[in-house]
Amino acid sequence: MFDRDDERVELGSIFDAATGPTGADRAPPADDWRRLDRALRGVARRRAALDAEEARWLVAAQRIALHRRFGHATLAEYLERTLGYGPRAARERLRVATALQTLPKIADALARGAQSYSAVRELTRVGRDDTEAAWLAAATGKTVHEIEAMVAGRRPGDLPGAEVDPTAVRRSLSLDIGPETLALWRDARLALELERGGAVSDDELLAAMCRELLGGGRADDGGARPAGGAAYQIALTVCPTCDRTAQDGGGRAIEVPPAVGARARCDATVLGRVDGDDVARAVQTVPPRIRRAVIARDHGRCRVPGCRSSRFVEVHHVQPRAQGGPHTLANLISLCGGHHDAVHVGRLRIAPAASGEPTFTHADGRPYGAPRPLPRRRAATDASRSGSHDGPLGDVEQALRGLGVPAAEAPAATAACASHLGEPLEELVRRALRAAHRS
Repeated sequence: MFDRDDERVELGSIFDAATGPTGADRAPPADDWRRLDRALRGVARRRAALDAEEARWLVAAQRIALHRRFGHATLAEYLERTLGYGPRAARERLRVATALQTLPKIADALARGAQSYSAVRELTRVGRDDTEAAWLAAATGKTVHEIEAMVAGRRPGDLPGAEVDPTAVRRSLSLDIGPETLALWRDARLALELERGGAVSDDELLAAMCRELLGGGRADDGGARPAGGAAYQIALTVCPTCDRTAQDGGGRAIEVPPAVGARARCDATVLGRVDGDDVARAVQTVPPRIRRAVIARDHGRCRVPGCRSSRFVEVHHVQPRAQGGPHTLANLISLCGGHHDAVHVGRLRIAPAASGEPTFTHADGRPYGAPRPLPRRRAATDASRSGSHDGPLGDVEQALRGLGVPAAEAPAATAACASHLGEPLEELVRRALRAAHRS
């Protein structure tokens, strides 16, 4: 629907010209494409302005808990039942609306139609009041897909072009599967969880299934990789100068975390340099005969206490090769892919002991599997649940919680605006939101 009658008439004339008789006696106006482009751009601007207006109303609805007036548990439920949003879209709308309260430049770009809602949704993930201008400038002229790539892996406060931590880059994979495949997926998850003795993420499950298909499964006579073969026969490229690692996948080189490269160096087939005329002979980091002996000694299973995994077993150097660790039975140990990764990212530590049996500890020094000590209860716990401020500051703290600020962070953010008491509540909330965003 159009807001102005002249736009409706203009659209009608364009359709008449496009569908009516053509020829020498009725040639369509030469500037029809310009008018159509102008109309579409106008629709996009008005849509962006409506998105900006909706965001302002959503903040007000959150502030007064509008959903309770209709008997809904959350405002997201109100958006689903009343405005027709899906669950994910409802959560994102609320997140963006809250973020725009502390990002006036990005909010203004949306209201003017200079950026679409989809672009603003991505910019609010990384922008702060001191960096939003830089992000808006970097996003100018880019598609939403390009903005998503520019934002991926960066955190609030980062500037465009900042170094990206590959572990922070997550990618969504949408699959169209039937009920039988879904049942198989659920059975595969259960089997892997029973084998590892704990819950596994979608990422871990899919990686395990892919390794199985690519020949990294059980070292037996069932056609899979023999016990002497290296675990990593997937193509990884390591830069000799900066040590950054990329993995080939479907014809693309995808940067992976440094831990993947370190893990591969333990148990891989190394091709050497492939950018010259001379091709070196491929060698395994662990000689096949030694690898077979390690796997046999450990009964083909992960050695971490409590782990029952006998698939995707890899060989790890207890003393790293970079520190002079040798290819000896005493320095090599069998680990499943999950625990091998935990070692290289620092969540699990393995050390040799005088008895010859390695010791396994968590990063904080606890014996592996020992329960984490319970935190001491603080006297302020009950106060934080009911609100630690009175009067106007109490109203600010309650508003922050209504806007999604965690209860543990709301009191400190509220205290940051104590010196501005006397200002309108809306301004105090805005100051407190800025403080929470910086922290």
